[in-house]
Amino acid sequence: DLKVSREQVYAEHKTLAGLPRLQHTGRNLDPISLAVQIVPLTAVSTVGLRLRALAAVAESGDELPLVIGLKYYGLFVLKSYEITHRQLHHGVTLAAEAQLSLMEYH
Repeated sequence: DLKVSREQVYAEHKTLAGLPRLQHTGRNLDPISLAVQIVPLTAVSTVGLRLRALAAVAESGDELPLVIGLKYYGLFVLKSYEITHRQLHHGVTLAAEAQLSLMEYH
């Protein structure tokens, strides 16, 4: 699931008589929320390894390009994430779902 939103910004100017006036001042940075399934790709690429890589990206604070399929969305940072462990076997996560909150980087 991919959710993209955009918000315009307006300054409000009071007038001596009548209603205030609005002035368009641009837009806010775009937030994106993304739900992803995390499963092992190979015997070496475990779900735990991929979850640790996700945590490392979040902790680094680095901006990274967001590309989904053939569409380039721009540079984004990973603001927060939530992990749901779907399948456990003797304490090892076999599959997980991650809800990612990204913010456009400018």
